Amino acid sequence: MKRGFAILEFPALLLLGFIVGLSGAVIPGPLLAFVIFDATRKGKVTGHFIIAGHALWEALVIFLILFGLGSVILQYKLFIYAVGGAVLVLMGVLMVRGIGEVKIKDSKVNSSLLGGVFYTAFNPTQPPWWASAGLALLLQGYELIGSIGIIIVTAGHWLADLTYYFLISYIICKYGRFVIPLQRQIALVLGVFVAVLGTYFIVNGILQ
Repeated sequence: MKRGFAILEFPALLLLGFIVGLSGAVIPGPLLAFVIFDATRKGKVTGHFIIAGHALWEALVIFLILFGLGSVILQYKLFIYAVGGAVLVLMGVLMVRGIGEVKIKDSKVNSSLLGGVFYTAFNPTQPPWWASAGLALLLQGYELIGSIGIIIVTAGHWLADLTYYFLISYIICKYGRFVIPLQRQIALVLGVFVAVLGTYFIVNGILQ
């Protein structure tokens, strides 16, 4: 009976992780801006590569939090917001400055995978979120079916990210005939958005 109950928890936890992940994914942020920018300049679906990098970094953060560093992360929120915000401002400026070079071919510097890692690592909301709300999500999974529960809710979270961002990059490529002529304008808007978002994070960190 207990085993049957645990099996029923699998889809419930997966759905929980998916809903929580989707609620965060649909909020505009630096990762969404990079997905749009990357798919536009490369003219192909890159969302899955970007989310692979995103998941790699989040896996590291989750690992550190589960080993007791969640409280340390929360103590250094000001530093995290300041550094992350400053880097996003810089990347926004570079986006704007590079609007004439959006057709650059893939290279290590322009890797979608590394971009996913980068725009997650320097999004200052990520570590504190995982150390608070994210940790509560992981504990929910653990309390129900142990370590497997943590894996399932995390998988649901990443599945939501993959579904949403893959769809975004697919739409951009599917309707590329409308997007390509506007590459410079899109890069400009997204660059300004990322820079403003970075500035907001810096101010938010100082005021906390």
